[in-house]
Amino acid sequence: MPSSTRGTVSAAVKTFYRDTPFNYYSSVAASVAALKSNALPSMYPDLNRVLRSGEVDRVLEFGCGAGWLANTMAAHYSLPVVGVDFTRKAIERARDVANALNVADLATFVECDLFEFSTAAVDLVVSIGVIPATHDARASFEHMQKHVRPGKYIYLGLYHHYGRKAFREMFERVLEEEGEEAAFRRYAKLDPIRASDPVHLRSWFRDQVLHPHENHQTLKEVAGWCTDFGLELRSTSINRFEPFDRAEPLFELEKEYEQLSYRANHIDGRFFPGFFTILAQRRT
Repeated sequence: MPSSTRGTVSAAVKTFYRDTPFNYYSSVAASVAALKSNALPSMYPDLNRVLRSGEVDRVLEFGCGAGWLANTMAAHYSLPVVGVDFTRKAIERARDVANALNVADLATFVECDLFEFSTAAVDLVVSIGVIPATHDARASFEHMQKHVRPGKYIYLGLYHHYGRKAFREMFERVLEEEGEEAAFRRYAKLDPIRASDPVHLRSWFRDQVLHPHENHQTLKEVAGWCTDFGLELRSTSINRFEPFDRAEPLFELEKEYEQLSYRANHIDGRFFPGFFTILAQRRT
């Protein structure tokens, strides 16, 4: 894509997050309280295994936001992490939380556009939900994977082509017919776990429903990126992190996520945003 497209999307996304970053709590204390327990073993068990494997000495997170993941890795795994994000308010909060958790010597944060950031290759590159917000998903992946050492790992969270559809269609209809506050009330019913902190809930609603730009990928597409850049797919949430011998059956399995998303969001009234993760390893 032309650089003007990159600049236009980047500016829109940066403006969108300027006052209300994603996953932003009402206070530093609330952020610290949320980080006291380690959510990674249940949310991202494959990432947890890699972090505990002894294979990772340094971590780089692209799009760290307010520092939830970077500070989690520093606090619960004692790993040095560099978090990169272009939203100043988010970076400031990430630093404040690191200080409150006494991990500022491990978790450091850099205010920078991901395409403009470069450093020596590391053992683990992580990026959760950032590629979907960039002008070119493949170009984002290409830049990120350059920072992975031979034999080491990249962990990504992305919006799913099939799983995202029902969620987006539902909220696009509510926004058009009833307006933003009606959409917020609908979202709050789907996602009651965050209702205890109104700022946190609103940050999630804005990110999930009002975002100015989204890319959606299939596992098949992302697996192709991995092959093109010398990485091997090791794990994915598409099959609930189970081992697999061949990726091809997963490409058929992922098509079922359109129906799963429809049932969760429309029938069960359960938050199902259509999000998936992958763990890939650089070939030596």
